[in-house]
Amino acid sequence: MPDIVRTETQIRRDRELANALAELGLTHVEAALFNVIHFGLTLSPLALADRATCRDYSFGRRVTVGECELAVAACMEKGWLQIIDESALRRIGDELRSGKFLGPIYGFPEVGAVDFTSRGAELWMNFCHLAFFMGDRKPYAYEDVVHEKTVRFFCSRAAAVAEIEGLRGQDGTCVSEPVSIGPWRANWWQRFPEGFRVDVEERRQWQGHAASDGESYWSGGPDRHADWTQLRAILEEHNVHLAEWLVLKVAELGYVVDSRDAICAEAARNGKRRGGVAVSEEECREGLEACLRFGWLRVLDQAAVDEVHRLLDNDSAVLALPKIARLFSRGGAFVADPSRPGELIPKPPSFEDRFGTFDFTESGASLYRMIQTQWLGPAWEDQLFVANCLFGEEHHYCESLDGFDRIEPEHCAKGNAVQVKRVIPIGPWCVFWWQRFPSGYRLELEVSQS
Repeated sequence: MPDIVRTETQIRRDRELANALAELGLTHVEAALFNVIHFGLTLSPLALADRATCRDYSFGRRVTVGECELAVAACMEKGWLQIIDESALRRIGDELRSGKFLGPIYGFPEVGAVDFTSRGAELWMNFCHLAFFMGDRKPYAYEDVVHEKTVRFFCSRAAAVAEIEGLRGQDGTCVSEPVSIGPWRANWWQRFPEGFRVDVEERRQWQGHAASDGESYWSGGPDRHADWTQLRAILEEHNVHLAEWLVLKVAELGYVVDSRDAICAEAARNGKRRGGVAVSEEECREGLEACLRFGWLRVLDQAAVDEVHRLLDNDSAVLALPKIARLFSRGGAFVADPSRPGELIPKPPSFEDRFGTFDFTESGASLYRMIQTQWLGPAWEDQLFVANCLFGEEHHYCESLDGFDRIEPEHCAKGNAVQVKRVIPIGPWCVFWWQRFPSGYRLELEVSQS
């Protein structure tokens, strides 16, 4: 039944989309271009054409770069799109100042990039109301993080100094010198004999900066330009198949998945995206079963979490990301309120939420890191991004107070503490220069990790 419902829903959405396009005289390819721009991605003409081919922007339909290039030219001839130059920026700025608009909350477009004209923006907003019933939707609150205090962690002094040099050139950013912290862990399975922390304080406004999730872990992708032929030889030496390594790679990247189909699909995508290697999902499924059979991966349960917690409790190493290391779920969730039928309440992160998901075992993590070191060199983990945001000041803008209802509960669901809350009425404001509102409200929050 769910598959049938999804199919019927998709058919209805496709019909609504086609009707909206026909009524406004837009082609599907033109709408894909507009969709990219409406997310604030003002790109060069060629980059815009390339980005619009992504199914996320083309409403799930296949469009080619050639079609998009022709559509960019056609939209400019029709006066719907323009290439931003200095005179266009001055004109836009003068117009906003004369109307006393706050913003744009998400910043001005860049010179040389393609953006809407006023006519094009009006056309797109009409399309959104027709295709997505925007008038029936709850007002949306646009976020702008204006102040953050973050601790970043590095495997070497050299990596910390390189990051500091890059940050010091940014306006509104204060950076400390690197401080040695001794042994530390990023993930529970990722222990380093020494490390360095850097304190970063950033202030900004109207750059559309989104709030972090508190603890952030990202593998910088040192394998993107590596020799994958060499990797195959190393894997053969350790009797590890490529599909097995790709599945282990998903675990290293921190994806939280609880289905075999999801982890295998992500493993196959990673092979194609990172190394241009064609490994099928079925091969990855066999690789996953082998990783579980050999004890390199496991499905998390209470016993596995207890084992991880004992390991961390008996070690003096600094936990850079305590929630991630202790296997707490990321993000927030809402559950039914037992005392009020039909109502939802925030549910703070819990390690029980990770039960049923896949994760490394100690032997699997050790094998994976050994292969990576042999392939990429001993400094391959220097590219890790490990950051813990301790404080943030957020400004949320909305045309009505209704749009703020879920923001504070969402912080509670993430395990954050809202220390200060202010609601301020404002006059004219705009998200982008072309997306304007006659009045509204700004919700100001100061948030810390609890």
